[in-house]
Amino acid sequence: MVSRAPAGRPQLTMRPAGAVATRLRASVCIPSRNRADLLEQTLQSLDCQSVARDQLEVIVGVDGSTDHTIDMLRRLSTTYPLKWTRLEGRGSGAARNAAARRAGHEVLIFLDDDQIASPGLVAAHLDAHGRGDLVIVQGDYPMAAGREQSGASLIFERSRSRTIGLLTPSAPVPYHLWGANFSVRRETWARVGGFDEDLPRSQDLDFGLRVADLGVPLVVERRALSHHLHYVTATAFRRQCLNEGRCVVRISRKRGVPVELLLQGRLDRPVDRLLKALWVRHPRWADAGGRMLGGLQRAADLLGVKPAQLLSSRALRRFHELGGIAIESGI
Repeated sequence: MVSRAPAGRPQLTMRPAGAVATRLRASVCIPSRNRADLLEQTLQSLDCQSVARDQLEVIVGVDGSTDHTIDMLRRLSTTYPLKWTRLEGRGSGAARNAAARRAGHEVLIFLDDDQIASPGLVAAHLDAHGRGDLVIVQGDYPMAAGREQSGASLIFERSRSRTIGLLTPSAPVPYHLWGANFSVRRETWARVGGFDEDLPRSQDLDFGLRVADLGVPLVVERRALSHHLHYVTATAFRRQCLNEGRCVVRISRKRGVPVELLLQGRLDRPVDRLLKALWVRHPRWADAGGRMLGGLQRAADLLGVKPAQLLSSRALRRFHELGGIAIESGI
């Protein structure tokens, strides 16, 4: 573990309702793997926060990076305390937990390494937590200008913008947490046991549901704004969608609820059953089909025709999501 900040951990003090919000302090926890240039932009944006510098620290969980991430962290000059801890490729959940364990402040802000924080992001998170009861705070992170170019980015942004904050504690799935910009009290993170390190994807969904089990409400705070520097290759997008399918099955088993409930959609249509059977019985054919769909997505992106980009990317996502569900379920 490496640190350029004092190692002492302040005593946690609970804030009574009605106390002044500026008494709270934030530890921004960022997982990162081989994205030094994006991470540097994120860290630089946090140097422009409106809060006093004694209200802010940043901890990076460096997850097996082989690029120049560590060198960048060593040379980067910031006005806030910057710490980092190194892991050997254990995944983003482990990196988030490792950063949170080093946190010295009351509020944990989880931010991804491709987020350009607005100057008021930290202040808005602290203000939401300073209103009294324990909450989990969902920040907003629309695409940065010029980033909504690929089909993968288009469908990610549309899904995020349509669902963020729409679900309520009375819904079958209380809320879908979007993990690139949110915050909780450190005691809440500890009480649920942090992120599930066995999930390569959908850790935010799992974490949010476990927080909801405690009766902690979700607050959407759009002033806690960052801009998303989203980018994913076609190969990585395929892998992400496959892992999301696998992880939603694991979460459904943990919670004892149907996969359909977590996805808020049907999986029993004839074409769904056919595709799941293809993944289980003929995985090579399924992989070839996925590569073909990936080629269509790349062609649509090159043409820049949004309807074609959306259609091809949705088909690619659905095909691999069903594949992950089938592989994990064995059906």
